[in-house]
Amino acid sequence: MPQIIKLRGSGLLKIVSLIMIILGAISVASGFFTPNSGQTLVNVLGVDPIAIQYFQVQGMISIITGAVMLVCGIFGFRLCNRADKVQLLIILGVVNIIAAAFTTLYSYVMMPIGIRIMEEVQQAIQEMGSALAGNMNVTGLMQNVPLMLTGFILPVLFIVGALLNKLPPKAPRAPKNPPWEGTAGQ
Repeated sequence: MPQIIKLRGSGLLKIVSLIMIILGAISVASGFFTPNSGQTLVNVLGVDPIAIQYFQVQGMISIITGAVMLVCGIFGFRLCNRADKVQLLIILGVVNIIAAAFTTLYSYVMMPIGIRIMEEVQQAIQEMGSALAGNMNVTGLMQNVPLMLTGFILPVLFIVGALLNKLPPKAPRAPKNPPWEGTAGQ
């Protein structure tokens, strides 16, 4: 029976790729629903119509970065034990980091508009006399920080897994004889 040689980074690459596939799919799916949020805020709460464009752009970015993460995850999962595809995996990881950097930069540039929209939403809910108004928090936009960090950590781990695949594989261990087999053959 031929032994399958497992590359050093294949386990890390497979786990990170699965996480990227899941998060990428969620990001793409949420990107399709995000533009409707802006329209709802304008129609129901009377928020500034700029919310429509803000959420449309957010949705497009979510779809694009989610698709990049999804493609990266699929390739990583399929090629996790192929030493000849290390360069492709590194390139995909770098593209993913660039997409995460673009998303982070966009989020910080657009933060004032997002805060203004959240303040308008909070004010509209307070005017309606809802009990929810006290629970709303404008700094809730900062909850994106862990997601932004994940956008960088996963691609870095992806690249580390690909780089580990460049190293020579570990020698397979010889199977140990179980103690119950004894020394009957000697």
